[in-house]
Amino acid sequence: MNLVVLGATGRTGSLVVEQALAAGHTVTALVRSPQKVTAANPNLRVIAGEATDTSAVARALEGADAIISTLGGGGSVVADSTAAIVAAARQTGVRRVVVLSSWLVERARLDAVTRLLTRLGMGGMIKDKSVGEQLLRQSDLDWTIVYASLLSDGPATGSATVLPEQANRSMSQRISRADVAAWMIQAATTDQQSRRTVGITG
Repeated sequence: MNLVVLGATGRTGSLVVEQALAAGHTVTALVRSPQKVTAANPNLRVIAGEATDTSAVARALEGADAIISTLGGGGSVVADSTAAIVAAARQTGVRRVVVLSSWLVERARLDAVTRLLTRLGMGGMIKDKSVGEQLLRQSDLDWTIVYASLLSDGPATGSATVLPEQANRSMSQRISRADVAAWMIQAATTDQQSRRTVGITG
């Protein structure tokens, strides 16, 4: 499949690129700084542009089957990039979208202390991701929102677990970025978990 990756130079996005190429997929990475893409593979196409620019996202989506976004929150990056994804997907006919969110967005699943501490320290990121997610939910795209537990830089274990929808979340739950990357690729290349929010942990 032809996969477009946003956030391809980040700690999780670079693993998505690496694993997708290793699995035989064609990857298009839309990045601000192409020189930061270190992977060398004939199946990798690198496009310079902003993920918040609809025209740039549309260029990346030409001929694509699905898009994976691992962009982090901050300012309005996620909200703006999601708006660009929705608009570009409509232009190009791409429907499958898998985005990485954070377990902290699931506010109802947190204990009171964690809710308070994260609201004070990470309120901007949480708001940005929440706005982006609402844009996806309101679209007619085939989306999956991934609520990953605390991320670690350990190796892939193949043991990513999908949490029950009503499960509480805690600081003790962790998952490696490599396992998150593998799970997102699988979600993007199948029709499972369509139009769903999914919590995963290691």
